[in-house]
Amino acid sequence: MSTRLFQSLMNVNRHTEPWEYFTFGQCLSPDQIQEIKTADIDRASVLNDGTRSGYIDGVGKQNDKFREYVTKKNWLKYPELTNFIKELQSKPIREMIAKMVGNENNFEGSYVRLEVLNDTQGFWLKPHCDIPEKLISSLIYINDTAEDISLGTDLYNEQLELKHTVPFWHNFGYIFHGPNKWHGMEKGKTIRTERRGIQINYVTFETDWKVE
Repeated sequence: MSTRLFQSLMNVNRHTEPWEYFTFGQCLSPDQIQEIKTADIDRASVLNDGTRSGYIDGVGKQNDKFREYVTKKNWLKYPELTNFIKELQSKPIREMIAKMVGNENNFEGSYVRLEVLNDTQGFWLKPHCDIPEKLISSLIYINDTAEDISLGTDLYNEQLELKHTVPFWHNFGYIFHGPNKWHGMEKGKTIRTERRGIQINYVTFETDWKVE
């Protein structure tokens, strides 16, 4: 296997502060990046409350705030990202990621979830830990508009002290696995245009994309 994703995962960097995570770069193709950049994501009536749920009118849409999940209903809008999902479903890639993060069962029986993100000025994210149903969490940034690199994910210790910010570099991302990993995005940062990227998870609940 010689895909961009495979080569990128072959060259990860391991970090241990404030907890273990891995960074990697250049895993997305130009066509995949273009799909992320041009995704038409509804941003109307959004309440910037430090979460990715909740609208000003309090009505519905709670799973669509600043994001769109790639599913078998909309995959024709995202053919290249669907190919990326298929790579993540494949046994070689998931075993590679499992070995990296120390998952002993290689994410057997899990599902891939991929969402396209589009954060705009005013967005922030409270420090939080991911739900246990997320077996891994990964975010890959798109930044070809010279947004400030401080717009990356903020990492905290268990006392909720900010310890590090993953740089918001173009076609660059991180991945982590396990509980008690506090992360978010500090309030008050300036997003000049957009903060785009994709979030990737292996999850225990059903999505359209079961692993091989």
